[in-house]
Amino acid sequence: MNKIWEYYVNLSPSIKGTIILTIILLIFLIIINFKLRNHSATKTPTGIILVIEWLVDSINNFTKGMMGKYWKLYAPYFLFLAIFIFTANISGLIGLTPPTSSLSVTLTLGFVTFFIIQYTGIKTRGMIAYLKDFVSPYPFLLPLNIISTVVVPFSLGFRLFGNIMSGTIILSLFYLFLDWIAVIVTPPLHAIFDIAFGLIQTFVFMMISAMFISGQLPEEA
Repeated sequence: MNKIWEYYVNLSPSIKGTIILTIILLIFLIIINFKLRNHSATKTPTGIILVIEWLVDSINNFTKGMMGKYWKLYAPYFLFLAIFIFTANISGLIGLTPPTSSLSVTLTLGFVTFFIIQYTGIKTRGMIAYLKDFVSPYPFLLPLNIISTVVVPFSLGFRLFGNIMSGTIILSLFYLFLDWIAVIVTPPLHAIFDIAFGLIQTFVFMMISAMFISGQLPEEA
């Protein structure tokens, strides 16, 4: 137990934030699962159940619009992105270092999307059609097509990391230069900035991921 604690203490603040946030989300999801199991279908949803239903419906509609008939395959992933990225972005409100301010976390999310993109291309169109894209429209463009494919996870990861980190730095500068006045002025600004900016960055990551994935689906989708 002592070794586990020593290992945890030596972790970076953002990774600690990731671990704590993951535990909080797991507990929250277990509670939601319990509530849903005990919720009667004949009753009008209220409270957290209503919020969850709205969130799921919103993600389903978003995925249908982007993926067509394949939406059921991808809706769970986009629901995960919506919940994890948004809560990670605003976790500073509860005193955590936002996990998305760590490049290792954002790159991991980028690579997960990257592998889903490649899997989608191979699964839905076949290996031959997938490989043909690398020599389209002309074979001499093969190196450029490979580079444009490989940079996707880095583009997603660095974009999210850069935006969240810049927000963290700006707020830190407010605390530094305003001194004791920051206790009064900054918290409301912190809340508004984190929630609004966190929501925007979550949507941007989801939208770009959806565009890349849908680009690998057959045209008849």
